[in-house]
Amino acid sequence: MQLLLGWILIIFPGLLYLGQLISSVNFPLAQKLGLQENPNEADRLLQRAERYVAYWDLITLLWLPLAGILMVIDYLNWPLFALFGGAIYFDTAGREAAKNLSFKHEGIRIGAEKQRRLFFSTYIIMALLAIIVIAYSIMEMSIAF
Repeated sequence: MQLLLGWILIIFPGLLYLGQLISSVNFPLAQKLGLQENPNEADRLLQRAERYVAYWDLITLLWLPLAGILMVIDYLNWPLFALFGGAIYFDTAGREAAKNLSFKHEGIRIGAEKQRRLFFSTYIIMALLAIIVIAYSIMEMSIAF
């Protein structure tokens, strides 16, 4: 289970991290690739918020792919990294969903319906992955002690 979950954390959160790296370096390219909201469908306030979030995500979203690498190489303290990364992912998923629902409620254009559904589904996947990682980390730490 550890090896499988480690690879999942390297691949899927790693892809999210890569997307945020692209968004940080070249936001218009990220928009063209569909990694960020289409500028014709989203207000400037949302685009500015997403750009700044991408910068912050370079610091915070690194922990789960790192935990995956540590799990694959069977580093002794991987559960601590995974627990930390899982907590960040759980918080990020909920905060992003709440932010976008608030923007929508206030009439701010937050992208096309199809793209909004896709992004919201990623928040759900992030939250579920975070719960799995947190639970598995706690289980492994309790076995070790």
